[in-house]
Amino acid sequence: MPRPRKCCYIAQPPAVAGMRPVGGDSVAPEAVTLRYDEYEAIRLIDHQGLTQAAAAERMGISRPTCTRLYDRARRTLAAALVEGRPLRIEGGKVCHSERWYRCPHCRRIHTGTPRCPACRRNEDSEILGQPNTTYNPVNTVIMEKIALPTRNGAVDDHFGHCECYTIFTLDIAPRLHAMGVDVMLAGNMGDGAKNVLQRNGIAVIRGCHGPVEEVVAAYLAGRIADSGDACAHHHEGGCPEHRGTTGWHLAE
Repeated sequence: MPRPRKCCYIAQPPAVAGMRPVGGDSVAPEAVTLRYDEYEAIRLIDHQGLTQAAAAERMGISRPTCTRLYDRARRTLAAALVEGRPLRIEGGKVCHSERWYRCPHCRRIHTGTPRCPACRRNEDSEILGQPNTTYNPVNTVIMEKIALPTRNGAVDDHFGHCECYTIFTLDIAPRLHAMGVDVMLAGNMGDGAKNVLQRNGIAVIRGCHGPVEEVVAAYLAGRIADSGDACAHHHEGGCPEHRGTTGWHLAE
């Protein structure tokens, strides 16, 4: 019996319900369908520049599942472009934190209230789905993984010849809170991580760069404030767009 397909978290609805080709044959060919979960994979990976691993984490799915969605989405977009076929964006097993509406007049998908932000009408808006407010993988935890070379349930003295590796996955934010951490001074941080830390009673100040002693001294002197910059990238070894800068965001 196949496993039930996992709900995929969608951070925001697409701005349009689909697209039509300009020109071409007078008889429109059959439309292709891009599912909401496939759209989200394209939005995160191609538009926001996230890695597939980071996109999978945002969507609350496995990396292989994200890869399959991404590959299928690209094939669908290629068919629409090369064959001149209309594109519909709909379907898929997804969940989201806000109620989605579709305006019956301009067909725009929007969130929040039935009133369409495009044509300013609010009558007869179609409800596309109920929100799932209990599930948001972006704002849930900040995970840390610890690996230990293991033999017979104990740490193996020989790293390269161990039987296996034991991996523990830990949530960092509660541990920092338990250690009495009140403030996190960081270079750049995504909004998801910031929200997790703040829910654990830890204030976040982003935009800090330079020697740690100087950053702490500037904070104690009241000379730095949160820059408000959220880094959406996930890179090994730090974000290249922000690496190598110095100084901090001065408090007004």
